[in-house]
Amino acid sequence: MSKRPYFNYSFVNFTFVKSTFVMLLFILLTLNVSAAATKHSSAKIKFLVGNVKLLPKGKIHWRTAHFNDRIFQGDRIRTELNARVELAMPDGSVIKINENSVFDVKEIKTPKVEHADKMSFTLWVGSIFAKFQKIVQKRQSRIIESPSAVVAVRGTQFELQVDRDQTTTVRVYEGRVSFRSKQAPGEVFVSSNQESKVEKGKPPLPPKPFKPKGGGSMGALPKGQLLKINLSKFQFTDPVLLTAGLPLRGRTIPGARIMANGIPMNVGSSGIFTGRIPVTEGLNIIKVTAEYKGKRQKQIVRVLVNTFKPKIKLARPLTNMFTNRRDYSLSGAVFDRTPGDRVKLYINDELVTEVTGQGSFNRTIILKEGKNTIRVVAEDLSGNRTVHVEQIFLDTVKPILTVTEPAQPVYVRFEPPRPPNEHTPFAQERFKQVIRGIVIDPQPSSGIKRVLVNGQEIRPNNDGSFEATIFLKRAAAGRRSENRLSFIVEDMAGNILRDNSRVIIIQ
Repeated sequence: MSKRPYFNYSFVNFTFVKSTFVMLLFILLTLNVSAAATKHSSAKIKFLVGNVKLLPKGKIHWRTAHFNDRIFQGDRIRTELNARVELAMPDGSVIKINENSVFDVKEIKTPKVEHADKMSFTLWVGSIFAKFQKIVQKRQSRIIESPSAVVAVRGTQFELQVDRDQTTTVRVYEGRVSFRSKQAPGEVFVSSNQESKVEKGKPPLPPKPFKPKGGGSMGALPKGQLLKINLSKFQFTDPVLLTAGLPLRGRTIPGARIMANGIPMNVGSSGIFTGRIPVTEGLNIIKVTAEYKGKRQKQIVRVLVNTFKPKIKLARPLTNMFTNRRDYSLSGAVFDRTPGDRVKLYINDELVTEVTGQGSFNRTIILKEGKNTIRVVAEDLSGNRTVHVEQIFLDTVKPILTVTEPAQPVYVRFEPPRPPNEHTPFAQERFKQVIRGIVIDPQPSSGIKRVLVNGQEIRPNNDGSFEATIFLKRAAAGRRSENRLSFIVEDMAGNILRDNSRVIIIQ
């Protein structure tokens, strides 16, 4: 009768229980971490366009931000060219971060989660537009800092801009903010339609009326009117408008209803209205209406959206090109996709031609010795520009050749008669000649392209020195033979030096 193999059931049970316990512990910890994360108040991305990056707190690698992402305190946001992002705060406040900006969320606390009501942010560079809900209690705090200034908000609409030199500008559209410097004493209060500025290390400037860029005024309405639109320009080239819409601002009577192409605008308590209108490429007609107590007023705004940049095509590219001709003929064509658009073409800031839609161009450019920068610019009526910067190098100076061996222009070698039964290898060795010299490409130097000695291409050293071995013609008994040396040196610009003056004579 065979014995059963021994099996330790207690050990297996203990191992199973232990692994199960570790797994449950890991799941509980994960749930706790996840639950802890949800216990923090956060903002949310409600709109974005372009390249927007997010650096979560404690991380070292940026990631791409997406719609509906949650933004926690300690997170940093970076917007690149033509990018925008809009953050919705827990209390309904909104912060719009414009292109080329770096923005930190320092603190978000709400009464429901953290039993506090505080928000603080830092704008390091760039600009934002903020619309904060009105603060009604002292324990509520809304702070936005820059490297040089601090803005304390109590419910308002304003714009904050921080330049590269840390100059901070605040423009208030509605409400009131406190504005002070971080490095200098002094505090000012900026109210509706006012702006102030803080330069690094200086106190804030006294508030002054705010004038929108490009003209226009947000002052009082003309008597008997309900509607005043503030649009600084009527031609736009920013492709972001096609996805984000055209920002529309103006003034009306408080309590009026404003519609633009059927879209309601936000009307503030002071009568300033804002909103965004969808637009398409080309001419857009925007119908704006204001209604107040049975009265109605309409205004039509025509806006041209032209995001197509002209295209330049050169007949031949110039980059890193070398030439030895002082006059260079530059030709090509320019194209524009916008129907009926006119394009001006400039070469080195000089107007060359103006075309409608598409056309060709040609211009002879007189070059100077050395590097020449050629700047070709095409610009349409809306200000869209395409710039080509090319380089062409003019070198009209031939290379210089100095032969150091043999040193004489006419070099005579005396060779004894050939011994009887001469072997071929020995004969070849006897009639070898080493040629040494130096080639120089004087300024403006385009560089040596090739060196030929009797049709044999050789590569010079970095200092220009070279060495070549050639075979000479042997003289017949009692006679002499002439071996003429042929040197060809060419630089990158096409300048060629030819030297056939040297002779080696074998007697």
